[in-house]
Amino acid sequence: MIKAEPKNFISQIARKRREVVRLREDLGDMLDHLTVIEARAKTAGGKRYSTDEVKKALGL
Repeated sequence: MIKAEPKNFISQIARKRREVVRLREDLGDMLDHLTVIEARAKTAGGKRYSTDEVKKALGL
């Protein structure tokens, strides 16, 4: 019975670590999305370029 508890404890730690990794990835995604939204808000009145216009300007 005593040996079962450390295994359970270790599995709980591993599960929590996976959860922390997932939460960090989600936070990174949300921060990236926020950056895009802020950039769009700053350029709301500015000229927009289509993908084709950008490729043409870059010579792609």
